[in-house]
Amino acid sequence: MTLLALVVSCYTLVGCGSEDPVKPKSKKSSVIAVDSVYASDLDGGMLPDGLLNELATQGVKMGTGSEVKVNQKGREWLITDKENQQAYTATIESDKITFNKATYIDYELERDAVAETYKSFVTNYNERELTNVYKLWTNKSSDYLIVNIAENETIYADGQGVRGTLEKLAKGHHSTKNDRWNGSDISEMYMRSRGGRLEAGIHTTNALRHGQTWAYLVKIGKKWLINKVESIETRNLAGHKKIEIHAKSQLDGIGYFDDKKHQVKL
Repeated sequence: MTLLALVVSCYTLVGCGSEDPVKPKSKKSSVIAVDSVYASDLDGGMLPDGLLNELATQGVKMGTGSEVKVNQKGREWLITDKENQQAYTATIESDKITFNKATYIDYELERDAVAETYKSFVTNYNERELTNVYKLWTNKSSDYLIVNIAENETIYADGQGVRGTLEKLAKGHHSTKNDRWNGSDISEMYMRSRGGRLEAGIHTTNALRHGQTWAYLVKIGKKWLINKVESIETRNLAGHKKIEIHAKSQLDGIGYFDDKKHQVKL
C-alpha cells in the first residue's frame, strides 16, 4: 500500500480537536535530489532500479517493496518504505525531484484500529452498554456530538455534555427508544499525522435512523478514541449544507474530509 506524509498506504485523511489547534510544521530539509527523469515512473507507482541505486549511492536505502502514491501527477508523490520503516515526500523542484523525510506510519495497521474503535462504538451503543461507549471517547472538552433526530431538529453537545446526551438518546422516548446505529461499515477514511499525533476521519452511510455519520478520532497513547461524531438521518440529508465537524471555518481552515491526499484505501 502506498503512503503519505500524513496519509495512508495507498490510502489517504482529517482535522483536529477544538482545544488544541496545531500549526503546520515547516517543511523539513531535503534528504536528497535526483533527476526529474524518474517522474513518469513515480506517476506509475514504480521505483525503478536506477532510482533506487541513485538514492542508495547518496545514502538513502529504500526497500524494493516501497510503495508510491501519486499525490499530484507529475509534481508530488508519497513513498512508504515499510521494510525500513521510513516515509518520504518527493516533489518536483526545477529539474530535480527532491526527497524529504516524513512521519512513518503503518497505515494498514492504523486503519484497522480506527475501524475497530468505530465498530465498538456502534455495537456498544446499540446494546446500550454505555459505560463501554464512554471509554471509546477522549472525554475532553473538545468532544462534540451532533445528531439530527427529526426534521429541523438537531441536538448539539460538547465536552461532558456528550455523555449525558448519549444517555438520553439511548433511553429515548416514543420516537427514539428503538433507535440504533445501522451497521458500522466505513465508506471513507482519512488519516494524517499533525502536531505529533495521528488523526483520522471516517464517513459511513450507516447511521442513526439510516442516515449518514461522520466521526473524527485521535490516537492517544496506543488507543484510537472518538473526539467528534455527527449523524444525520435520511430525510435531513438534502437540506444539510455542510458537515459541522469538518467545517472549513474551524481551526486551521483545512477541514477534516476535503483533502483527498489523506484518504485511506479501504
